[in-house]
Amino acid sequence: MNYNIVKKYLDKQKYKVVKEYDFDNSSILYTNEITQNRKIKKISGDEEIVRAYILSRLVNDLGYRPENIEIEKEYDIGRPKVNKPRIDIIVRDSKGSAFLYIELKSSEEFEKDKDEVIEKQLYNLASQEKGQGVNVKYLVLYSFEIVNNQVQDKCMLIDYEKYTSFDSWKEKRNFADKIPERYGIAQKEPYVKSGKKDLVTNYTSSYLDYMRKNLHNVLWGGGGTDDNDVFASLTNIILAKIQDESEKKKGEKYDFQTFSYTKENDEIFETNEELFDRINALYRRALKQRLFILDESRLNKSYIIDENKFSLTKLKYAVSELERYSFVDGKNSLDGKDILGDFFEGIIREGFKQSKGQFFTHINIVKFILWGLQLDNLAIKRVNEDLEIPYLIDPSAGSGTFLIEYMKFITKNLKYKMKNKLDETRDVEDKFSQWFLPDHRENKWAQTFIYGVEINFNLGTATKVNMILHGDGSTNIFVKDGLLPFKYYDKETAPNFLKQYEEDENYSNKEVNQQFDVIVSNPPFSVDLDNETKKSVTKEFIFGSKKNSENLFIERWYQLLKPNGRFGVILPESVFDTTENKYIRLFIYKYFKVKAVVSLPQLTFEPFTSTKTSILFAQKKTKAEIKKWNKIWEKYCGEWNNIKTRVDNLIAIYNGKKTKNKLPSIKNLTESEERDILLRMLKDHMELDDINLSPVQIVKKYADELVELCKYDADTKDIFGFVNTWWVFGEVAKELKYNIIMAEVENIGYKRTKRGEKILPNDLFRIDMNGDILIDDGIMETALDYIRQIDWD
Repeated sequence: MNYNIVKKYLDKQKYKVVKEYDFDNSSILYTNEITQNRKIKKISGDEEIVRAYILSRLVNDLGYRPENIEIEKEYDIGRPKVNKPRIDIIVRDSKGSAFLYIELKSSEEFEKDKDEVIEKQLYNLASQEKGQGVNVKYLVLYSFEIVNNQVQDKCMLIDYEKYTSFDSWKEKRNFADKIPERYGIAQKEPYVKSGKKDLVTNYTSSYLDYMRKNLHNVLWGGGGTDDNDVFASLTNIILAKIQDESEKKKGEKYDFQTFSYTKENDEIFETNEELFDRINALYRRALKQRLFILDESRLNKSYIIDENKFSLTKLKYAVSELERYSFVDGKNSLDGKDILGDFFEGIIREGFKQSKGQFFTHINIVKFILWGLQLDNLAIKRVNEDLEIPYLIDPSAGSGTFLIEYMKFITKNLKYKMKNKLDETRDVEDKFSQWFLPDHRENKWAQTFIYGVEINFNLGTATKVNMILHGDGSTNIFVKDGLLPFKYYDKETAPNFLKQYEEDENYSNKEVNQQFDVIVSNPPFSVDLDNETKKSVTKEFIFGSKKNSENLFIERWYQLLKPNGRFGVILPESVFDTTENKYIRLFIYKYFKVKAVVSLPQLTFEPFTSTKTSILFAQKKTKAEIKKWNKIWEKYCGEWNNIKTRVDNLIAIYNGKKTKNKLPSIKNLTESEERDILLRMLKDHMELDDINLSPVQIVKKYADELVELCKYDADTKDIFGFVNTWWVFGEVAKELKYNIIMAEVENIGYKRTKRGEKILPNDLFRIDMNGDILIDDGIMETALDYIRQIDWD
């Protein structure tokens, strides 16, 4: 707490309620005109400084007489020999009634367990006054905060005459936030942009941590509503608040707050329905402007909450909890942390219940992928050469973990750790200022260079909110299926790199986007496609008829990436080793240069799924490289077809079904030439000792193998031709041979259960004393040390 500002206030007051004080030595003395049921001489904590301030303010600013003020009144309830409960301040009127019944909190503690304090302290003790025949008007929970070097009240006033029990108040949650002058009406002063009462931008993480716990206790408490319904509602509410802050002009009242007005010497609060209509209008504007939902009929059917699952009372509570804090400009925190981002990640962690269909990628895996892709080096290169940060997209973004970690990764490396590697040119310096300054908006570069797509509406909204609260400048998040045709990714503002496409002659003349440098993703495995997507998937994808979700995303990665663009993605191991996925493996080898495959342990995504997964690192080929592949592929397809005809005929003649001199393809072959043809077809199937067998002996011994090798793969014929793809690929791979790093990781640093997370050894990467990942220091102990050796140029 900034004691000096409070000291200045106390020193300038005409009436010295605080006769003497020495904050440095924790001493204080109040005027004897105030009734002191317990003599206060020592400052035991910040709460006493709050009392010194409000007592002085009550008398000097608000017109209350000191002889009508009482402090530390004790109530004879509870067990004997136990400290009796006390109320901090009572302001009485001329009849002895308790007009203001005040419980004090330090600024840091104000948000902590507010409902419990209101019920157990204010309501319970006020009932003791009432039991003694004394009327109580306002219950007050009070503290103050320092805003722009001025002391401002932070309080809740509850009309005890209207709400005589905590339960009755809890149903309405109406409260004023301005202490009245001279026994007047307590009112709720509205928040105004750039006005006398504007939103708070300076606050510590403990404020929001307490608020998050309050929200969880009230919104999730008591059961009756699915956890994810509550999570979705709260996410929508926060999105509406962001919209309100972003669109308001100076001097305008914010819409995201509860309103009251005075009528017949009383304070009247707006109805819950009036509040809902106003907040819902904000939400719909946010869907249109920030989530690019432009269909008016859909917007008109969108509601910020489902009243059957989330009551209007809970909506009002959430608004009243959030209204005073800025979620757009609240980056200038007192403790220097990304506290708004941490706040929302806490809501996701505690509020969203993961399942087999929707689970989040652990941060250890995400960081391993980002560093493994060498995005630090790529970013330096792109800035110096092109004045651009690498464009990144996750077309199945979930709650945005990959996007947020990429944002943190780029800012930390370019702005702090590796700034000395940026060219010292005017162009680079101008871009640096544009992207990373001022410090409290250092992530605004992300609005240009990060894209995300998520089909699940609740998760897509959460991704958008998550990115904004991390200060991203409003990243391009589309709440759509990541497999839709590119023409469907509409937004009102330019540029829109996702809605760009052209035909690709190397990709069956289908449309590709080719705007992104990097893809990081954990796509959904084996899920049913969206009905709208099903209508276009066969037209947009080579293997659209197969409708395998993870394999379609592999195609989508090709469509999105620039030539030489790179990806680091998580895939089920079935992609790499099952017969049914042969076609997609061929696709990967044709269109990408595989750099590394890192097999992850079974527990990686438990307890949500036990699917065995691997991380695939790969780089998109250039047009010339794809054409080279096609040329070599066609060469060996021709050879296989030629050999197949002869082998079929040799099998037939040695099985007595045909006559050699009637078969033009083999009638002039010598025995040695026949052997060479059979050996060529068999390749690795042939045992070394059998190389000198006669043709008839080879046919007899390897009959089954030859029959299989002479079959073409029906499931790949449309793309890879009427050939045995195993045979042809083997020859192509020999000609285009390059190194692929293969690694198997046993320890990933954690094990998750439904009860929580346990920290374990980590074979993915090493960290230093600050928790930063160690890279390129010559020590080869972890998977990352080897992955970092990849040549991406």
